[in-house]
Amino acid sequence: MNRIRVLIADDIEETRMVIKRILSMEDKFFEVVGEASNGAEVLKLLPTLRPDVVLMDINMPVLNGLEATERITNEYPSVIVVIMSVQGENEYLKKAMLHGAKEYIIKPFNYDTLVDTIRITYEKNRERIIKQIPQDEVPFTGKLAAFFSSKGGVGKSVLALNSAIALSRAAGKKTLLMDMDLLFGDISCMTNQFNAKTILDIVDDGQLESYENIKPYLYKYNDKLDILFAPKKPEAAEYIGKESIEKLLKSVQKHYEMIIADTGVNFNDTTLHILDTAETILFVTTVEVTSLKNAKLGFGVMQSLGYDRNKVKLVVNRAASGYGLNKKGIEEAFKDSIFAVIPEDENTVGASVNRGEPFCEQAKFNKLKIGAAIENLCSRL
Repeated sequence: MNRIRVLIADDIEETRMVIKRILSMEDKFFEVVGEASNGAEVLKLLPTLRPDVVLMDINMPVLNGLEATERITNEYPSVIVVIMSVQGENEYLKKAMLHGAKEYIIKPFNYDTLVDTIRITYEKNRERIIKQIPQDEVPFTGKLAAFFSSKGGVGKSVLALNSAIALSRAAGKKTLLMDMDLLFGDISCMTNQFNAKTILDIVDDGQLESYENIKPYLYKYNDKLDILFAPKKPEAAEYIGKESIEKLLKSVQKHYEMIIADTGVNFNDTTLHILDTAETILFVTTVEVTSLKNAKLGFGVMQSLGYDRNKVKLVVNRAASGYGLNKKGIEEAFKDSIFAVIPEDENTVGASVNRGEPFCEQAKFNKLKIGAAIENLCSRL
């Protein structure tokens, strides 16, 4: 039997600790996957933690338990919510159920009450919830990886495109590639899709609220990969703000296993939101001194933003001997290890870009040094 994954949400730390202690004594049946002190934190944690049950206090700051429960019911129908409260009146019970809670537990509760309530509620609702959701609509984790560079011309978009294709084909991951270089995005050019719909069309048509509305604007590259193209003209970028990107990510995240974002070479609001949201940032540089200098400055900016060292990964593209800079020297300069090294292959990449045919579609892709390096990057990702 799989253990029931529980997320504990209560603004009182002591209460969370008590619940955690009780459930840890029944670790054969339960796994506490995380804690939150308010409803907003719960919604932020759901896509990555994917709990079976949220044990939710009814009164919390920022976003209370009832409001959070209603959003969970609408956005994550496979998650079961059990409301906790010191109030035992029927009015509170009715409110909790109307907002989507599957059960209600009164504080203070004893050991058996807590354990039995979670277990019985889970067993009673789980089969019905699974039947409600078609198998191809079961929510994914939607892990976001952003390809970023602080200098243009380093091959960031080429890596983003070919990595997305490799993830969809070799790894079989349901993937979305988003060209988020809103000023000068090149993914449509690299795939010969100059006339395809773009993110500007979604924003102009007001279709950001749901995945079903967004889906017609995506280019289906293959069975596992969809692509969202950047606007055709640079001036369109001013009509696409942080709020639009936020709504877009929220709408698509549960429908893909991997989301690859090819960002702009800047730290504007839209790029920063993607970088903040991303689980991994692949910082692309080449071995040229000017590129490394800009990468060093960019790493400094990310450090000042509070990004964890494990979140930002250095990717060295077009690596070749003869530049006078080796891997060890770069790692010493950045005081960090290199996540991936992509060898130089000017003929393969140049022909691919000019034809609008991604080189990872070649029959012998994984026999090329550059192909093997991208497959290695994707497997590590």
